[in-house]
Amino acid sequence: MSNPILENLWDELDSTTQEWLRANPGSVILPRSLTEALVRASGPDGSLGEVDRKGQLTLAPQDQAFIKSVAAAAPVGHPVAPGTP
Repeated sequence: MSNPILENLWDELDSTTQEWLRANPGSVILPRSLTEALVRASGPDGSLGEVDRKGQLTLAPQDQAFIKSVAAAAPVGHPVAPGTP
């Protein structure tokens, strides 16, 4: 299982990635396209933990809780202020 990363990277993620995460708060495994967005946001020194051979990332329980809290903070389609929830 990966270390929690989403809360630290949230402000670096593009709005499309943020919207997908907020629209899918029950996700446990992120698809390759979202994993790639996290890799870009984490920069050259960032570590995402274990990415499987399909390019998918299993979220830590803390990341799952963070997504649920962000999804509850604002409806999908509405911006989330930096530093939220």
